[in-house]
Amino acid sequence: MISSEINFIDELSYRQIQCELKKRRLSSTGKKIIIVKRLKVAYENEIIKNQLSNVTKFHDLPNEIYREIFDYLCSFDIMHSFHGLNHRLSEVIRDIPMKLNFNDLSQIEYKRVLKHVVPKIIDQSVSIEIGQSYKMNRCFSSLYSSESLIDSFIQSLDFNQFVNLQFLSLTSPSQSQLELLSSVIPNMLSLRSLRLLEQNDLSKLNETICKLVLANNSYCSHDKRCHRKHLFIETNLPFKTLTLLHKYFINKISFDCIQIDIRCALFYHPRALTHIDCNGLSNLISNMTYFKIDMKYGTFQTTFDFIQRFSTIHHLSVKTVLEAYANGHQWAELLAQMPNLIKLDLDIHFDSYKSDQELQTFQTKFWSERQWIVQFVESHHFSSSNCKIIHHSI
Repeated sequence: MISSEINFIDELSYRQIQCELKKRRLSSTGKKIIIVKRLKVAYENEIIKNQLSNVTKFHDLPNEIYREIFDYLCSFDIMHSFHGLNHRLSEVIRDIPMKLNFNDLSQIEYKRVLKHVVPKIIDQSVSIEIGQSYKMNRCFSSLYSSESLIDSFIQSLDFNQFVNLQFLSLTSPSQSQLELLSSVIPNMLSLRSLRLLEQNDLSKLNETICKLVLANNSYCSHDKRCHRKHLFIETNLPFKTLTLLHKYFINKISFDCIQIDIRCALFYHPRALTHIDCNGLSNLISNMTYFKIDMKYGTFQTTFDFIQRFSTIHHLSVKTVLEAYANGHQWAELLAQMPNLIKLDLDIHFDSYKSDQELQTFQTKFWSERQWIVQFVESHHFSSSNCKIIHHSI
């Protein structure tokens, strides 16, 4: 009798179990105690079953969440781990932009990806980075330099195939590779940013001494509909990449903005800017009006001579931590030779105890006529003052 009373529990629904538990009360008889225990166990099992059924599983996620997840993953890992698992995932992957970063691949992975993975996602590729990394240097022989990696890519694929490519980054490209780029880039209509990095055996010893930005009116405008081309160069003496750009890109490609980070050993910094071909840079930008320089090392006279070679610009921005630049008389002498200059941004950090003395040099007739007003902003960090010259138009 007891077994028949207990066996019926397995046939009860979740709600029926709840009702049975309410009806029965614990007593001294063994029958009711056993039945109640079985009812409780069945009740707990049903609770667990319901909880598991309410857990959201990976395949229950909406497509928007998949896209968010994939945005954090390497494109090659997405293809290897998720593509082909089911029709829905494959369809989602087919529509997401792919960012191809080859810097963290071993030799075997690099060759496999070039042959089997990249051809499947050419139309989706919006970014390509080919350079060097610790894993590359460790896994590749000395013959597999950054130049060799780029060659392997070019031999396997054609840049013209990447019709939706927006960003391209190459480390230490050779002369022949830059020559090829100069003929290919004009046809890459979607390309917005080209990044060229120089590396050599002494690169780790170099420091960034100066950052330059040169741009035209189109880049400075706020119209987001404009498609602007941006060139970023990280270079060091003797500025090999810049020299090759002047040779192969001039009269073929023009950029809206060029950003240059100059890195070199500190004993080279006093004469680093004198080796830059300013005319060549100007020819790479159509109608250059904007010039920005961030100086970390170097003499002010070298910098002034360099700025003066861009005397036709409309907007000049200078930032430095060197106190020698906080001299209004020297700036007035330089700016007087720049007749087209409309806007000036100057940010100089120097010791606070010199602030009154330096302020007087920016209060001459030259500055008042142009309504370029100096403001000192006291900084409580490192006991320094911040000198800013702001152009107020009336």
